[in-house]
Amino acid sequence: MNIRKSLRSLHRDFGYLVVGITFIYTVSGIAMNHRQDWNPHYSLITEGVTVPATDQMEYSKTEISSLLAKFTNRLVYKKHFITKDATIKIFVEEGTVIYTPLEGTAELELLKKRPFWFQINRIHLAQTDRLWIWISDAMAAFLLFVAISGLFLLKGKYGIKGRGLWLTSIGIVIPLVIIFFYLN
Repeated sequence: MNIRKSLRSLHRDFGYLVVGITFIYTVSGIAMNHRQDWNPHYSLITEGVTVPATDQMEYSKTEISSLLAKFTNRLVYKKHFITKDATIKIFVEEGTVIYTPLEGTAELELLKKRPFWFQINRIHLAQTDRLWIWISDAMAAFLLFVAISGLFLLKGKYGIKGRGLWLTSIGIVIPLVIIFFYLN
């Protein structure tokens, strides 16, 4: 078996192996590239309710729970305290409620994990256990092999001695230009 035929077989098999992980990395990479436009990890849910105004400033957990029941989202009470500006900050699971008794208003802010996006972004950022770090290291090694072996698969004017050399050179020059002219 010659070396080109062996490279082709390995290139094909490793290429198939990394398709799923490449999908996760590319989709989450695009999402994170645009995080100034949207939060790919969480969605913000806001809601306001009005209640009769009062000058009462001491509240029991039961009274706070009654207030939380007025919101359409089911809220899980954690704790609350009175701030210096006469509001009550209530911590609920995944968010907070700012209750202003003198105005009779309560504003909810919840940060909900975006299903699918939250998980794939954590994978992309390697915010997981050691097992995933080993898997992503292996993925990087496979991708490097697929990239390098791909250089030598074709012969002739479309191979690395022809068009392939020019395109590969452009692919190397682009990040170098960014590094030297934009990141210094």
